[in-house]
Amino acid sequence: MAPSLQAGAPGSSTVKPVAYLPLVVNSNPCPTSSKATFDTIAFSGSPYKENLLTDQNADFRLSILGYASVNQPLRFVSYNGDGGAQGPLLGDMFMPHRSATFVHAYQVYTWNWDKSQPPPYGSRGPLASNWPVTVLDLATTRGEPISVPARGPTIDGYHVAMVLYAGPNELTVVYMNVDQVVILSGNTYVGYVVNMLNFCVDPNLVATYREQLTPDGKRLTMALPAVKNDQPVGVAMGVTMTVAVRDAGMYMDPRDKADWWYDMP
Repeated sequence: MAPSLQAGAPGSSTVKPVAYLPLVVNSNPCPTSSKATFDTIAFSGSPYKENLLTDQNADFRLSILGYASVNQPLRFVSYNGDGGAQGPLLGDMFMPHRSATFVHAYQVYTWNWDKSQPPPYGSRGPLASNWPVTVLDLATTRGEPISVPARGPTIDGYHVAMVLYAGPNELTVVYMNVDQVVILSGNTYVGYVVNMLNFCVDPNLVATYREQLTPDGKRLTMALPAVKNDQPVGVAMGVTMTVAVRDAGMYMDPRDKADWWYDMP
């Protein structure tokens, strides 16, 4: 997708230069038990950062990276060069699949990595400038099932994505059989990653993820939970949830219909 903007020009945005970190008001507690089961699969290649860092890092957790509110249109947008129809479908998180109402728009921060420091290994930098919007709040109905965004190709014939991070209200998945957010394929960086926040992650999925880690959050079993299309991974906690999508490491505009909502009318 080429960054030649047709709608929602960057010059029209107003950014609040403060970090946005989700505030969870637990008026409707998340489920503490579940009958769901989740498969684990061995990932290919080396663990993330050669297993030198824990999962408390800005690559795996959008809540650590942070994001700030921006004033941009809450509607689908189009870009020159998009429409590859390869990415995960954000509307397919819901059952039945639907075009979600966009409630609030945000921009992610950049990250100043310092792997010599303790978690989270650096500090927040300025806001990213590649796209006018990189994080969205979507309208939800409290208690409705939530799946990962669907995608056609599977990673092993059954599962569509692997879990890079799972916490009570935050989930990060990668649409490859690797413990990475991006890989080099030939001369091109590839890899889709979706961040999902502010919903109730299934407690059995969180437990299955934690079983694959050392006590300090590094990879132990060299396997990770894997999920299928339309397999519930949790339920909506309130009237909105937060999503972001990365392509080849870059946070993209989740409003782009031709890339992330192309199956919607």
